[in-house]
Amino acid sequence: MQILFGLRATISFGLGVFITFSQAHTFVVGTAVMTGFGLAVGLISLAYIFITKNQNQLIPLTLIATLIGLLSAGTFLNPDIQPLVFLPLVALFGLSFAAFEGYLAKREGFRIGIGRDFAVSAGFNLVLGLLFLIAPLDEVSAVGFLGAYLAISGVFWGIAAATPQPK
Repeated sequence: MQILFGLRATISFGLGVFITFSQAHTFVVGTAVMTGFGLAVGLISLAYIFITKNQNQLIPLTLIATLIGLLSAGTFLNPDIQPLVFLPLVALFGLSFAAFEGYLAKREGFRIGIGRDFAVSAGFNLVLGLLFLIAPLDEVSAVGFLGAYLAISGVFWGIAAATPQPK
């Protein structure tokens, strides 16, 4: 599981840094990042599930990530809808990931490291989802907050991947 966490950390941190140093914090950049994140995390998680054959609890997260990536990619067919779709799509991503990672935290138990990791990540996702759902965000703020979330999440999952897990 640590390999999967490391790959997720790399993708998250890399995209967070990309947004940070991008000169244009536009919906096009944000949508491209959501497409890349969703498809990369979804496909890597799917490959991990097939290789290990024992991580079926990750299937909902894999499906959500892939669906978010595909929906984000679909907005490039009609770029006029990107401003309408970006905020609800990130809110949907954050809240759905928070729900499933919260479930995984409860399932694994909060006394185990991986359970606490899922709980903290669920908290990050919940904050992201609620921010995008409730706060009136402009284009620059929305993409900037997405980049901040990805960078923080990348660092967190990197630490989780590097932390030894008991067998």
